[in-house]
Amino acid sequence: MVKKTEIQQVLKKLWQTSQKDFEKLTKETSQLLKKGEKALKEASLKSKEKLELVSLALKREKLYYQLGKTLSTLSKSNWVKSKKVESLIKEITNLTKQIKRLKK
Repeated sequence: MVKKTEIQQVLKKLWQTSQKDFEKLTKETSQLLKKGEKALKEASLKSKEKLELVSLALKREKLYYQLGKTLSTLSKSNWVKSKKVESLIKEITNLTKQIKRLKK
């Protein structure tokens, strides 16, 4: 019959080696999670930037449409005098600058 102390010693040795392996596995898993988190953050940032870029481009297209619509109702001589045309052109210019900044 195997003595209780012998079993305890064997279990203690097994636990010591298992504990080292477990600590190593935990450390490696933690490192992998950190790498995954970093990659996820980078992908999220890039997606956010692209979404913002698309949003600005759509706003600009809408302003171009409004500009064309406004110009079609005015005589050519009144294009320069129109405050609405001036405002639309200013907004379009501003959006274009923002888009260029985001593309860099």
